[in-house]
Amino acid sequence: MKHRNFGKKLGRNHHERQALFRSLTRSMFIHGSIKTTEAKAKSIIPTIESLSNTIITKPELIAKRELFRHLQDRNWVNNVCQTFKQVFDGQTKNFTQISRVSRRYGDDALIVKLSFVKPVKFAVKPEKEVVNKDKKDTKKPAVTKAKPSKKVKQETKS
Repeated sequence: MKHRNFGKKLGRNHHERQALFRSLTRSMFIHGSIKTTEAKAKSIIPTIESLSNTIITKPELIAKRELFRHLQDRNWVNNVCQTFKQVFDGQTKNFTQISRVSRRYGDDALIVKLSFVKPVKFAVKPEKEVVNKDKKDTKKPAVTKAKPSKKVKQETKS
């Protein structure tokens, strides 16, 4: 009997599977599409559809908090929310699509491309600039040695 057993295990334990799903979801929202096996793609579609629906339908703060659980970066959360609302305005379901790409050479697994239905281009993540205000310039200025000047002999009285 298979009562209350939902989803595929994908050869992983519970924590490894949750980390895999979080990683794939993060990649999907950052890049807009991912290439992965069919089983992995089908297993994360409900999560992506749910998050997409949350972004569109719920108030902004609730949507951002829900998305932050998966992306773990405020800049990306704000970027994804703004872009998503512009692209999928008024749509409440069917955000993703699967297209077959190829078969993997090693184990003949079906590789698919999981992407959003409409092309979504998220802005590039800004790099954080590291500034050390406490430390001064570590290089010491070059000190030039002055040549000794000719010394004048002092006359001594005897």
